[in-house]
Parts: sequence; structure tokens; C-alpha cells
Amino acid sequence: MGNIPVSVIGVVPGAEYPAPAGRYLFMRTPANRKEVPLAWLESLALRLTWCSCLSSFGSLAGANLKRFGAALVGLSLMMNAHADDGRSSGRSSDAGSRMEAGISRFIFDGWSGPELRVWTYVPSSVSPDARILFVMHGVERDAKRYIEDWARTAERYGVILVAPEFDERRFPGPESYNQGGVIDPLTGKTRDPETWTFSVIEPLFEEVKRRTRSEVRAYSIYGHSAGAQFVHRFVMLAHPVRLDHAVAANAGWYTWFDPDRAFPQGMKLHRQGFVLDRSGFSERLTILLGTEDIESDDRNLRDDVWTREQGQNRLERGRAFFAHARETAGARAPAFRWRLQYAPGVAHENRKMALYAGDILFRKDAPENRPEILLALHRNEGVDVCEELNWPNSKHFNLAKATCGGVADVRMDTWAALPGSMQQSDSVALLDQALLIDDQVELPQRLARSVKIALIDAEGKDPRESSRLERTVDDVVRRGADLVLLVNSPTDGRVRKADGYTLFHLPRQKSRRQDHDAGRKRKAVATLIAMAPDASKQAIAIRVYPSWAGAAGRDSAQWSPFVETVRRIVARTRDKVRFEAGQDELGDYLTFEIDWPRSQ
Repeated sequence: MGNIPVSVIGVVPGAEYPAPAGRYLFMRTPANRKEVPLAWLESLALRLTWCSCLSSFGSLAGANLKRFGAALVGLSLMMNAHADDGRSSGRSSDAGSRMEAGISRFIFDGWSGPELRVWTYVPSSVSPDARILFVMHGVERDAKRYIEDWARTAERYGVILVAPEFDERRFPGPESYNQGGVIDPLTGKTRDPETWTFSVIEPLFEEVKRRTRSEVRAYSIYGHSAGAQFVHRFVMLAHPVRLDHAVAANAGWYTWFDPDRAFPQGMKLHRQGFVLDRSGFSERLTILLGTEDIESDDRNLRDDVWTREQGQNRLERGRAFFAHARETAGARAPAFRWRLQYAPGVAHENRKMALYAGDILFRKDAPENRPEILLALHRNEGVDVCEELNWPNSKHFNLAKATCGGVADVRMDTWAALPGSMQQSDSVALLDQALLIDDQVELPQRLARSVKIALIDAEGKDPRESSRLERTVDDVVRRGADLVLLVNSPTDGRVRKADGYTLFHLPRQKSRRQDHDAGRKRKAVATLIAMAPDASKQAIAIRVYPSWAGAAGRDSAQWSPFVETVRRIVARTRDKVRFEAGQDELGDYLTFEIDWPRSQ
């Protein structure tokens, strides 16, 4: 008869066993669900095997035991056919299929493709309208680790996590996972869309809703690295019916909207090639990039002629893809809902990227306020001459009024400033600007309705090392300065929050070595500072565009200065300052907040 083959089925929740003793088989009856240790079954199987050997002597007892052993084997196989690795099937409807708080898993087979293991995380406190987030793992196919990376964020926002695990056995190679299973790698033909890997998301969403008794109508999806490749192609090709928001973080490379290039490099499918209605431009997709994800020799980073055309690293490729998508959309897709955002100072690290993605997906902030004040700081030999201001001009943020001033060789042009609001001395320019607060907004009496920005020439010194500069800073603070901008500071690119004001050492634009060696002058760029007050949060958002150069601000030549500037600001800031970064119509920006000014 031989050993009875019994597969590993599951473990009793909360119990800890050594490997052999910890395996359990769930025996279902109409009344209950009993748990039988596999070690006991294996022990019984060994006894039956020994007893069956006696049947060779013609013993009646041995024959009966042999028949009993065969029946036991049949019962085991029958139970195995309905078992699911210790968890209930995606098609089952028993009460035991409900998901408990914490990390758990189940097997899902309720779609046209292969069954797959699904890891989940349910917060300790969850409501019927709790949001559901799909978390797509990377090339290591380690879905559980991705769930663990997201667990703290899920608790903070009360979000249910779902991480399908596309193992190499059932989903071999990038064709079956990253690229959505669209193309059969053996035949090169397009598969039936129902068997695309993308097609598992919608039915799995229904299964998770059933298990959690959720009433939510839409889901979000996040992917990092290879998972980000899955996510952006899912948005482009899958027609997700109930998708709320997607985040693709640090993808290694992207599918472009090229009708002449075969998928996955381009959009040529079958003979019809590119299909515009599968662009996904109307979906909410955020391309999230770590500003330090700039390694070009990563073993998991695809490196060939095609991918090198997109850029040398993940940061460059993500920016190039977003620019390509925005250009492709053009006038044909007025509802272009894609965004480009950055995780300042973060490399190819899913755990850190998840923190930024969680805020993008779930933070309940008030709608973003438009800036009311725009400063442009740039080098100018004729700083005492304020000619007519024609850039960035009034089309940006609809700001029309303007004034200017400056210190040393730095000129400060200000939009939406009242005439005569700029006061100047030898080393200080102080702007006193009223905030245009909605009449319906009631501010506490302790808060002011104006903001004061001081521009100070540090003359290459740090306030902690120069008593004269320290006195200058103290003087403008006594005069009510809320934001102090230091230029020509040796500690460039640092934010320091003090009692009642914020000190910002403006980052300098450093010349590149190749330009210096060739004797070329660096193209003039400005540091733009947009200020957006938010009365509900009693804060003012400071949005800094470190390397703005007009229309050239989006050229690849400006990417390196932006990354270098963000690195200096984030690395040198020791205070607890929250930074956010992204791209809008003016270019790449870094944002932090200062406290709302107080009445003097």
C-alpha cells in the first residue's frame, strides 16, 4: 500500500507547533468544522501500512484493514479536493471564510485564470465603508512583506489591504505578472482578456467585499517596482470599472503609447494596433517616484536599447513616461487625471514609498488652495532697477499685481503684492503682504491676516557663527517676519523652525563640473516660491520650485539640479518638517508648511 499521501492543509489559529506537528487538516461536517492534526493522520497511515503488509499472508483482519486504509485514503483525497491550504476558497460561502483582524490569507479561484494565494490585512477597527486597497508586490513575489510594509498605514487610515501573490509556478516570468498576461510567451499571440492577470482584480474585489461585509463601491490599487509596472498597464488596458485611485511607484520601465511598437513596449495589439479608448487618461493615476531612486546598475532594472531610451534610472524613466503621456493626451483627452509626485529623499524602498502613497490615497485634506503670493528669486546685476515684470507673468495662478526689490545680487520679484509693500535696506528686503482670505472664513483673533517675508543676504555666513547676521535675523523677527529667506548662506538648503518664524537657507544653483571645465556659464534660473494659505489648517504651504527656467523647467537638463536641491534640503533639515514633492504647470516642486502668522 505504501505511505498515504496527505498534503499540508493548514494550522490552527493561535497555536504554535514544530513543523510536523503544526499541520492540520480541516474536516468539514454539516454541523461544524473540526481540525485534525496531520501528524496524527500520518501516524495512523504508518500503522495502516504496517498492518496492510500482514494482508500478504492472507489474514482476514489484514484484508479488512487494507480496505479500511483504502477508504481512509479516499476520504483524505476527498477532503483535500475541497480544502484550500487552511483557508476557504474564493467560491465558498461558509461562515469560516470571514477575514479576521490582522494578517491572514486565503486561496482565490473565482476567475478564469489559475488559483492564487491572497494575503490580507484587516485593521483592528474597521467600518462597513472601510476602503479597500490592492497592494501589488515586486519582482520577488513577496506579497506578505508588502502587506507588512503597509500595515501601519492601514491602521492609521482604517484601510483593508489585499495583496494577491502571483507565484512563479502559476505565473512564470514578467509576461504573466508585470505585463498582465496579455501576450502568451510561447506563441506570441494575445490571450483572451478574461485570462489576463489584470482580470483578477475586479472579481477579487467582490470576494473581499463578501468576506468583510464591506459596503464600499470602489477600490484603490498600489504597486511598487514590478507591481508599478502591473498597475500602470492595468490602468491603460484593463478598463477598471470600479477603480478610484491608482499609484504606480518606482516602476523599472513603462509601456508607451506607440501604435507602431508591439506590446509591452508599445500599444500594438492584434492588427488594430493602438486603441485610444484604452489610454486610461480619465482614471486617477499617480506616478510616484523616489528622488533618490537613481541607481542605473540595479540587477532588477531592465537594461536594453528600448529601456535606455526612457532614461538611465527609474526616476528618469518615470518622468519621461509622464511627459510622454501628457503629450499623448493633448487635446484628445481633456480629462487627463494623471499626476506626477515625488517621495523626497527616498530610494527604491517600498516601505518608505508606502508612507507617501498612503497620504496620496487616503489623507482627508481640504482641497488644495491656489497660491496667493508668488516670489521669484534670481541673480540680477541690476537689482536696483525693477523693470516691467513679464515672467512668469500673470497667467500663472492668475496673479497680476507685482512689486520687486532685492539684496546683494539677488532680486526678488513678487506677484500679488500691494504697491509699496516692499521695504528695503542694505541687507534686508521685507515684504508685508495681506492674505486674501475668503470673507466667510472666520479666523481666531490670535491669527493675523497678513504675512511678512524677509530676504536677507547672509554674505556667506551662518547666523550661529556671525553675531551681526544673528542680530539682523532677530531684528526682522521683532518686526514680525514669519518667513526668513537667507541667500548666500553656507548652509544652503535647510529649513529650521523657531518660535514664531521659519528660517529657510535658500539652495544655491551649483554649476556642473562639465560646464565649469568647458568654461560655460550656467543658464540663468530662478527659485520660485509659491505661498498658499490654508485657514482650515492654520498653516501656509510653501511650495518651492528650486530650478525654474521658464518652459525649460521640464527639460531633462533640469532634472539633476532638482534632485540635488531636494537632497540638500531634506538631508540638512533636522527639524520635524514634512516635505512633499511633485510636478505642476510650473515644474518640479518641494512643499513644506509654516505656521499661520499670529497677530502682533
